[in-house]
Amino acid sequence: MVVGFFALDQLGLEPADAARAAGMALTSVGVALIGAQMLVTRIKWSPRQFIRIGCIIAAIGFSGVALTTNTMQLCIAYFIAATGMGWVFPSFSALAANMVEPHEQGAAAGAVGGAQGLGMVLGPFAGTAIYALGPAAPYLLAGLLLAVCGAWPSRAHA
Repeated sequence: MVVGFFALDQLGLEPADAARAAGMALTSVGVALIGAQMLVTRIKWSPRQFIRIGCIIAAIGFSGVALTTNTMQLCIAYFIAATGMGWVFPSFSALAANMVEPHEQGAAAGAVGGAQGLGMVLGPFAGTAIYALGPAAPYLLAGLLLAVCGAWPSRAHA
C-alpha cells in the first residue's frame, strides 16, 4: 500500500515517475501471483511446505525492497515477495480446510475469508503508520514477520 510513497521518498522519483514505478511494481505482483498459482498445481508439496517456503521467499522479497535503489529492483523485489505470497494464500486456505471435519469446512472457509478481509482493512492502516518510522520500515517488518512464520516449528503434519 505504500509503494507509491516509497518510490517518492526512497527512490527519489518525481510524482509521475513514482506513480509509474508503483504501477510497474504492482503489475509484477500480478504476474508473480499468476505464475505462483500455476506452480502450486505442479509441485507436489503439502500446504505446510508451501506456507513455510512461501513465507521465506516472501520475506526475502519484502526485505529486498528496503535495499532497492531503482524501479527495476523494486519490481524484482515485489515479484519475489508476491511469488512467496502466491504460495501462502491458497495453502493457508487448504490447510484450514484439511484441519477440520467436513461439516466444519464452511465455517473454516468463512474464518479464513474474514481474516483476509480484516487484513485488507488493517494492512493499509498499519503499513502507513509504520511508514512514518521510515520508508523501509513496513517492508522490513513484513519480512521479519514472514521469516518468523516460515521458521516457526511445526507440531503436526497436514
